[in-house]
Amino acid sequence: MGLFKEVKKPVIKHATASGADVSPRRPSYTAKTAPCMHSCVNSADVRSWLVTLAQHQAYGRTAAQAFELAWRKILEANPFPAICGRVCQHPCELNCNRKAKDGAVSIRQLERFVGDFAIANGLRVELAAPRRAAAARIAVVGAGPAGLSAAYHLARKGYAVTLIDAAPRPGGMMRYRVPRTILPAEVLDGEIANILQLGIEMRSGCAVGRDLSLEELRRGYDAVFFALGLQKAAQLELREGTDGQAATVGELPAELPAIPLQEAVEVDRKALNTISVAIAQGRAVAEVIAAQFECCTVPQTWPAAVIRSDRMKLDWYPEAAPLSSEAEALTEAEALAEATRCMSCGMCMDCETCWMYCSKNCFVKLPKGEHYKIKLDLCNGCGKCAESCPCGYIEMN
Repeated sequence: MGLFKEVKKPVIKHATASGADVSPRRPSYTAKTAPCMHSCVNSADVRSWLVTLAQHQAYGRTAAQAFELAWRKILEANPFPAICGRVCQHPCELNCNRKAKDGAVSIRQLERFVGDFAIANGLRVELAAPRRAAAARIAVVGAGPAGLSAAYHLARKGYAVTLIDAAPRPGGMMRYRVPRTILPAEVLDGEIANILQLGIEMRSGCAVGRDLSLEELRRGYDAVFFALGLQKAAQLELREGTDGQAATVGELPAELPAIPLQEAVEVDRKALNTISVAIAQGRAVAEVIAAQFECCTVPQTWPAAVIRSDRMKLDWYPEAAPLSSEAEALTEAEALAEATRCMSCGMCMDCETCWMYCSKNCFVKLPKGEHYKIKLDLCNGCGKCAESCPCGYIEMN
């Protein structure tokens, strides 16, 4: 079953006999923030990649093309979809508007499927910007989720990044605090390898204070980020460099402690709860460092209001039972079917409802993905479009 109901166009589009205005109000497209996006610690555009899967046929894409595009959308904020699909607590599901109808969309399982699909098919992340000819050298100490995330986002922006870690292999808490029964080696190594292939230099088995002095760090790099994770070696503060161009770290410890090198066999709940947050923090630090070198400020974004289920037309969406909580590894068909349960809260999904119910022919279809154009000069302000819009995208003002 698709994202929206299969309906025959009702015979309701007709010209009204009277040309008088019903109301001075006029419809406008007003995007809202879906609860899944509002709840995501990584600020991921969950709605966008779910709809990419749900409407792949309408956009003329194969299932494989849709999975790859969804994966690349996730990677804009988070380089670890296969990992987060296993360890993230997924507050996005707790706040999903679909819970008010028949059960939340299984976002965690879908994220895991998309991440695993990328690993199985050898997909590679691409640079978002060309490599900078005279790029500043940035060192990231600690190759856990925060350090890897920061290195990933800086490398994608074109910066030269060196990852330094005392452990023989990168991963930090993901490798040494999470058992392989929860996070298989091929998943962990696959997503880390995809980050490093961006041209990041990896110096494993290198302990700061033993193999590399703090003075060498200061001399050799234009910015240093200590991503200490669960080590709690010191309370460090990222701040602007004295020259206004580099980000440095204050209150450096004389020596960093060693970390346990034996992989975990028991679940560390603190580590599981921390991974997604650490990934988000790494991205935030990368944005601050890049802004310092580019002599600009980190853009401040003000998300649109969150739309809740009471502003949705839940009856419009077909009933569709959620996946079993026992399900883990989905089939392709199960993943695509589950994605169609996304209601595209607060954003147009081209359902044609507004177009069908407008008696004044105000709505003009645009190419797929551009939605509709409203001819306000024909509108009489009746409000049928806003009343019938299932996802709450249209407002009368």
